[in-house]
Amino acid sequence: MRSAVSYALIAILGGAVGAGVTQSGMLYQKVVNHFSAKPSDPEGFWSTPAVDGYGKIHYESDAAFKPVAGLSNKIVFQITRSDGAMTDVNLGLERVARVVNLYVASGVPADQLKFVVSVTGDATPAMLDNAHFKQFYGVDNPNLKLIGELDKLGVKVSVCDQSVAFHHYPNDWIDKSVVHALSSPTTVSTLQNQGYAWLQM
Repeated sequence: MRSAVSYALIAILGGAVGAGVTQSGMLYQKVVNHFSAKPSDPEGFWSTPAVDGYGKIHYESDAAFKPVAGLSNKIVFQITRSDGAMTDVNLGLERVARVVNLYVASGVPADQLKFVVSVTGDATPAMLDNAHFKQFYGVDNPNLKLIGELDKLGVKVSVCDQSVAFHHYPNDWIDKSVVHALSSPTTVSTLQNQGYAWLQM
């Protein structure tokens, strides 16, 4: 009798454990599905009002601390890293485009923006002309179109010539759309002395 009861208890416990394992597996799958599902945004949720196709923004008209037309609106952006693949647009440049889009969406005319980009360090290869970029990375330089779009809006993109030298690039390997600056630190400090805000991108 005792052995029959023991077998019954073992069967009941085994069934409960099995059910628990099955349920936990289903729960795990639900959690995985929830976090791996790509969220979908309604049409028009993102926009690129000034820099077409770059630096997408979600604009909220009632958000606090928005840029204001008529202020100095002077910023020097310093880009020192090359996040992601070299075959993609530099994320620092994308972030600059996002700031431009945010200012324009907030009502600041593009011609009131006094923006300078200072590129140095690991981000320097993004400033190469197309021929030399392709020589090193096997693809066209994906940054040049964005640099051109920024230039149309009056945003000056500069490269640190000290970093160009450390990379052993001749100056004429840098794309013609990029301004040669003595160095990135002196670009930032000089512009800060002229009232520019500094943003590390």
